[in-house]
Amino acid sequence: MSFDFRGLELNSHYVWNFDWVRKSLAFIKDNNMTALVLHRNEIIDQLVYPAGVFAKGQRFENIFDRYRVIHRDLYKYVARGRSTPMQLSDYLRRVIELADRQGTQVWLENKELWFHDSIVELNPQVFKNGRLCPNEPVWMEFIEQKYKDLFNNFDNIAGIITAPATRESRLSISGHRCTCDLCASTPPEDWYRRLLNAMYRPIKAAGKTLVVRDFVFDRQTQTEIATVMEELPEDVIICLKNTPHDYYPTFPDNARIGNVGPHRQWVEFEVMAQYYGWGIGPSHMVDDTRYRLGYARSHCVEGVLVRTDWEALEAHSVFHTPNLLNLYAVAELAVAEDTAKETIYRDWLVGEQYLKPDATGSEIDAAVAWSIELLGDSWEIIRRALYTNDCVFSDSSTYPVSLAHAWWLAEEKNSLRDWDPAKEHAMDADEPNVRRILEEKEEALRRVDALEDVVKRRPTAMTDAAYQDLVERIDVFRRYIRGFREIGQACILTKYLTENEEPSGFRPEARRLLQERLDGLLELAADFRQYRHTTDFRHTTYTALGSERLEVLHADLSRILALNASRLENQAGTGSTA
Repeated sequence: MSFDFRGLELNSHYVWNFDWVRKSLAFIKDNNMTALVLHRNEIIDQLVYPAGVFAKGQRFENIFDRYRVIHRDLYKYVARGRSTPMQLSDYLRRVIELADRQGTQVWLENKELWFHDSIVELNPQVFKNGRLCPNEPVWMEFIEQKYKDLFNNFDNIAGIITAPATRESRLSISGHRCTCDLCASTPPEDWYRRLLNAMYRPIKAAGKTLVVRDFVFDRQTQTEIATVMEELPEDVIICLKNTPHDYYPTFPDNARIGNVGPHRQWVEFEVMAQYYGWGIGPSHMVDDTRYRLGYARSHCVEGVLVRTDWEALEAHSVFHTPNLLNLYAVAELAVAEDTAKETIYRDWLVGEQYLKPDATGSEIDAAVAWSIELLGDSWEIIRRALYTNDCVFSDSSTYPVSLAHAWWLAEEKNSLRDWDPAKEHAMDADEPNVRRILEEKEEALRRVDALEDVVKRRPTAMTDAAYQDLVERIDVFRRYIRGFREIGQACILTKYLTENEEPSGFRPEARRLLQERLDGLLELAADFRQYRHTTDFRHTTYTALGSERLEVLHADLSRILALNASRLENQAGTGSTA
C-alpha cells in the first residue's frame, strides 16, 4: 500500500532559502513524493501583519492593501520587520507556483501560540504579575483573525500543520508560568479546544485542511491533547511522531498511532538524525524505517511526513551527509513496502552521482554491496554509543557536559521509562548494569574501528570525490564514537564508585579503568583541537567533536571524585559508617 501523502519537511532557515527549496522540490519530483512542508514556529506571523491590531474591523483585498492603511503604525511598533511579510509573501507565491507546476502541494507548519511583540504591547491585560497568561480571551480572537488574514492573501496553500501542546511555542498551556486564578481553574484540555477551534474555523472556511500534531514532552500532556484531538471535526488530520515524545529510534512505537478516533492519520519521521548522530556519525535506518512504516500501515495511517533538518542546527541538512540515504528509504518504502535494500542504496548512489558514468552493471552491484557493508549497520554503532541501555545519552547528538547533565537527559528530559516501564532501572549504577554499559560502549568502538578495513576496499565504480568523502567521514565517525566510549564509561564508573561503597572485587578494576577514561577525555580533547586546525569540514563536524565539552566533563567528574574522596576521608577520621 502506498501512503497517499508523502511530504518532505524543511524546518530551519532553509524554508526561506529559495535555492534550497528548489533543490527540495526537485527531490520530491524525482522520488515520487507529494508535498513540500515549510515549518517555522513563526511562519504565519512572518506572512501576515499583526492581526486585528491595526485597522481592526476593516476589510482589505490583500496584504498590500492592508499595508496601504497601516504603514505608519507598523513603522511605530514593528520598524525592523515592517516590510518582511510583503517580501515573504511574494517569495511564497513563487514557491507555490513552482510546486504547482510539478503537482506538489505546499503546506505551512508552526507551533501555537506565536505572535508579534506588538500584540503584547497593545494588549497589556495578557500580563499578570509579570508573566504571560495563555487564557486571556484576546489570544483566541487574535488566532482566528491571523488565519483569516493568511488565507485572504493565499488561496493555494494546501493546509496548516500545528503543534499546540509543546513548550516550544511562545506561549502554551503546557509551558506557561502564569499563576492567575483563571489559569489555575482552566483544565489544559479546555485551552486546547479553544485554540484548535479558533484555528479550524478560518482554515475550514478557506477550504483548507488542519493537521494537528501530538508533539509533547511527557505522557500526561499527550493524554490531555489526545483527548481533544479525538473530539475535533472528522476532517482534521492527526499527525503522530513514529515514537512518543521525539525521534528516538530506541523508543517503542507511539501508542497513539491507530488510536485517534475517526480521523485520518499521518506519521512523522526525521532523517537528518537530531538524536542519532546528525550524519556526522552516519546512521542508516532502512530496517527501522521498513518496520515503522509497516507498523503505520497496519494501523491505517495514510500519510508520511519526513523532516530533513532541525531549526536549532542552522545550515545543516540531511542533504549534507550520507544520511540522505534515509530520505531515499522513506520515499521509496512509503510507495512500495517491499523495496529491496539494494535498490534503495543503488538509487542513492546513482541519484547523488557517487558512481562513474561508465560503470558497468557488475561494478555498480559491487559498489552497492560495499556501501551496505560500510554503512548498512551504522545504526547499531550509534545505538550503542549515543544511547545507554536504549536511554538517550547525548544532548541532541552532542556530548553531555556533566554527570548530572547526562542523567538528566536520559532519565528526565528524554525519559524512556515514561514510555517503557521495563527501563525504570536502565541507568542504575549497580555492578551488573555497569558491566553491561561498559561492554555496550566497547562494542560500539569495536564496530566503528572495523570500518577502517572496509573503507580501504574501494569499489571501482565510485568516483574519486565520492570515495574520498566517505574516507574522511569514516575518520570523523571513529573519532566521534571514541568520544562517546570515553564519556559513557567514565560517567558510569564515576557513578558506580561514588554511589556504591560496599566492598567489591570490581572496585580496583573500576578505579583503574576510570583513570584511563579520564586521561582519554583529555587526550581526545587535544586530538579534536588539533584535528580542527588540520582539516577543513563543515562547522557541524567540529560541533560534534566538541573538545571543550570533553574538558568540561572531565573537570566535572574530577570534582565529583575529589569531593567523594574528601567525604570518605572525613568519615574515616570520625569513625562514621553512614
